[in-house]
Amino acid sequence: MIVDSIEHVRDYAALLPHLEDGLAAMGDGSGLAVGRHEFEGGFLLVQEGETAPLGEGTFEAHRKFIDVQFVLEGSEEIAWQEYGDLTSAIAYDEATDKERLDGSREHHMLVTAGMFWAAFPHDGHKAISHVDEPHHYRKVVMKLPVR
Repeated sequence: MIVDSIEHVRDYAALLPHLEDGLAAMGDGSGLAVGRHEFEGGFLLVQEGETAPLGEGTFEAHRKFIDVQFVLEGSEEIAWQEYGDLTSAIAYDEATDKERLDGSREHHMLVTAGMFWAAFPHDGHKAISHVDEPHHYRKVVMKLPVR
């Protein structure tokens, strides 16, 4: 998993196929409506709302796409765990490229506006969470194909 400032995202271009195409489609994100937006090489999901308690729900992992998540407004807390240290809760669904997983939430951090994080297939991740108080967030999830 990568966690960094949005200003450094291009430093990771060698690991993120079609990153430039996604960045061109995203712009600063302010003009994008909530929902799905296609671009050559992947797609964007614009999301907005309130976080849920970190202890609720499951981790997820993907096989076909790398998640690159840009927090544009507000914040979220995310949990990470190595895929191999998690147990399957809901089997992988090829149509949605998602497996739901259970495991320890001991590794978590706050991600604020102006930051991004990237999750690869070996990264179990639980996003849109909070430990103490709910956070409002607006973010863009860029889905880039795994090479």
